[in-house]
Amino acid sequence: MRNVKFPERRTRTAAQRDREFLRVLDRMFQTNETITARSVSRSVSGFSAATSITRDEWRSAQLAEWIKRQSHLRKIQEQADKQSKPKMLAKLEQKEKRIQELEQTVDILLSSHRAMIHAVGEVGGMKAWLKFYEKHQAIQQKLSDIGAIPSSVISISSNNDKSR
Repeated sequence: MRNVKFPERRTRTAAQRDREFLRVLDRMFQTNETITARSVSRSVSGFSAATSITRDEWRSAQLAEWIKRQSHLRKIQEQADKQSKPKMLAKLEQKEKRIQELEQTVDILLSSHRAMIHAVGEVGGMKAWLKFYEKHQAIQQKLSDIGAIPSSVISISSNNDKSR
């Protein structure tokens, strides 16, 4: 059971009924059985009528919350059912295509980033580049983690760290 604050009851039996009440609500929700005060009261031993739930402020609030959840879930299921399988498959295919495009873009950007860093190093600008990243260690680490920094630069960077 999720973090529920149970009310104080006069008897241990009443407290046990509250716990059983929540278990019944959860079971009915999981099996998509319609949740009503009457249907729940029939499933909880010791509840003689729906008023055992509706008269109690805490139980009534819990019941309302679970009914709201079930209504929301059913609404989502209904929307999903309205979309035909071909439409859903087409949407999925579009999403997969977009993911492939983004992965290709990332690969291109990584390659160009490596090439630019290499070019900066060849013209003698590595000190400036390393100085910039002194203030941005997290970014430098992330670039290194994703392979955007050539290994020759990583070795230069670690040599500079040791010389300090």
